[in-house]
Amino acid sequence: MFPIRCIRRRSMDFILKGVILTTICLFIVHMTSSYPRGGISQRSLDSMQNQQQTPVLVKKRENFEESIDSNVEQQSKKDNPFVAQPTVKSLQPVAKMDRPSREGEFYKNVVIHFDLKGAPPKVDYFLEMLRLIAKGGATGILLEWEDMFPWTGKLEQFKNTDAYSDADVDSILNEARNLKLDVIPLVQTFGHLEWILKYEEMRKFRENDAYPQVLCLGNEEGVEYVKEMIRQVVKKHSKYGIPFFHIGADEAFEFGVCQESLDWIKKNGKTGGKQLLALAHLKAIAEFAKQEISADTQILAWHDMLKDFDPRLIKNLELGQIVQPVVWDYSENIVTLNDYIFSTLADNFPTMWASSAYKGANYPSASTSEVRHYETNNRNWIKTKQAQERKFKNGFQGIIITGWQRYDHLAGLCETLPIGTASMILQMQIALNAPSSDMETTRRQAGKLLGCQGFNVDGVNIVSNQCNYKGFQTYVIYQSEVPNLFSRINGELGKNHHLMGWANRYNKKYNISQNWYHKEMLPFVQSLVQQYERVENDLRASMKDLFFDNTIDEFIYENLGEMSEKLHGYVDEIQRLDKLRAWPKRHFPIRKEL
Repeated sequence: MFPIRCIRRRSMDFILKGVILTTICLFIVHMTSSYPRGGISQRSLDSMQNQQQTPVLVKKRENFEESIDSNVEQQSKKDNPFVAQPTVKSLQPVAKMDRPSREGEFYKNVVIHFDLKGAPPKVDYFLEMLRLIAKGGATGILLEWEDMFPWTGKLEQFKNTDAYSDADVDSILNEARNLKLDVIPLVQTFGHLEWILKYEEMRKFRENDAYPQVLCLGNEEGVEYVKEMIRQVVKKHSKYGIPFFHIGADEAFEFGVCQESLDWIKKNGKTGGKQLLALAHLKAIAEFAKQEISADTQILAWHDMLKDFDPRLIKNLELGQIVQPVVWDYSENIVTLNDYIFSTLADNFPTMWASSAYKGANYPSASTSEVRHYETNNRNWIKTKQAQERKFKNGFQGIIITGWQRYDHLAGLCETLPIGTASMILQMQIALNAPSSDMETTRRQAGKLLGCQGFNVDGVNIVSNQCNYKGFQTYVIYQSEVPNLFSRINGELGKNHHLMGWANRYNKKYNISQNWYHKEMLPFVQSLVQQYERVENDLRASMKDLFFDNTIDEFIYENLGEMSEKLHGYVDEIQRLDKLRAWPKRHFPIRKEL
C-alpha cells in the first residue's frame, strides 16, 4: 500500500506542477503577443492623443433592431437594412492620376496631409508646396479644408474670414491634377466638428451641450449639415477626380447622450446600444458619400473609434466592404497599437492605411520642429507594416503622413508649414525608400530636394544653415534666431542688478523704488526691446508671402508675445515708478496674491 500511496502523491504533485507551469507559460505568451514593442518615453506619451469611439450618419433610423448573437450574424441581406447597397451616381471618373505605378512598392500610396484649420497657407505658397512634394515623389495629398472652404448656403456663415475663394480652390486642385497628385478631401462627420458646433445657433446639434466636439447622431437636422458639407466639397472636387474620400470620424469623446440619440437607441439599438448608433451613422455617411461621388470611390475613416467597437456589430453591418480604416500612431515606438488591435481590425477590414506624422504631433503647443521624433515614428511604421500587413487580406493601401496645425479647432497653433517642411520631405523620403532603413540616404535625398547644404537631425537645431525652399527664412528665424535672442534677453535681465533690486515685482507692486537707478535701467531695457523688435519684424516680413495677416498676428502673439509683453512691461513700469516723488512708510501690509 505504501508504494501505491507514494506513487499517487508524486503523480498528483507532478500534475499540479504541470498545470501551474502551463498556466505561467500561457500568461507569458499572451503578454508578449499583446504588449507594445519598445519603451514608452515621456515624449511618446505626449504625442498620444485621447481617443474614443467614432461613427457617421444613419441612413435609416427606424426598424433597426439589431442583435449581435449568432442568429442575427446569419441574418440575410434581405432583412438587414444596412447591407443593401445604395444607388450610386458617378459625377466624374475617379481613376487615380496617370503616373508611374507604385504597385509592388512597399507603400503604393504616399500621401501628404495638409491641415487647414490653422495657419492656412496663401495660395501661391500652397502651390509651391504641392510642386515640392510632387517633385519628391508623393502620390497624393489629404486636404482637410474645415472652415477654409468657400462654403455657401446655410454653411456660408460659418466659414473663416480668410477662407479660400472658389477660384483659389480651383487653383489648388488644378495644380494638384497637373502634378498628377491624387487629392483626398477630408470632411469631419462625427467628432472634431468644433468649427461649426461652437456657434450659439448650433448648440442644439451637440451630443453634450458643454462640449462642441461631437454631432448629436440622432438629430436628423444636425446630420443634414454634415451631408451638406459632403455635397459641397464633392461638387467642387468632382471635375478633378475623387478616387478616395475621407470621412474623418476620430476622437468622438462622448456620444449617444443627447436626447435624440437616446431615443434612437431605445427604439433601434437595444442590443447594440450607442456603438450600434455610431456604426450605423458611420456606414450611412460612407454610403451617402459614395452616392454623391461614385461606387468606385474608396471611403477612408480614422481607426481609433473602430478599434473599440464590438467586432460583431461591424461584421453584421458589413462595414469592411465600404470603409477602409486609416490606422494612426504618431509616437516614436508605435506604442498605442498592438497585435490584438491589428488582428481585430483585420477580421472585418480586408485592407488598411498607415498614418504617421511629419509635424503637429509632438505636443499641443510645440512650435519648433523636432525632426528626429518624426523620423523615428516613420521608421518604426516600416517595422510595424512588416509585422502586421499579412493579417489583412489586401494588405496596406499606403501611408498618410499627417501634418497637424492644431490638435483641434479650439487649440493653439503647433508647428506651422515652413517650420515642418524639412521634416515633411524627410518623412516622405523614408516612406518612398522603405523598407530600406538607410538614414544617410533618406537625409541626403531630403537635403537635395530642399536645396540644403547637408541635412542634420539634431534635436530642435535647424537641419541646415543654407537651403533654398520657400519658407526657409521663416524656419531659420523662428527656430534658430528667436531661441537665441530669448536666451540672451533672459540672461541679461536675470543678471542686471538694478532691475533685480529696484524693478522687481515687489517694487512694482508697492510703488517703492530708487529713482536714481531708473536712468540706467530704462536705456538698458529699451535696447533689449530694439533687439526683440528687429527679430519680430524680420519674422513678420519672412511670413508675409506665406500666410494671411491674421495668421501672422496669431503666431507672433502665441510664440513671441510673452517676451514682448515682458519687455514693454518693464519699460512702462520703470517710467511709472520714475514719476513717484513720495513713497510709503514701512512697514506696509503685504497682500497675499490669490
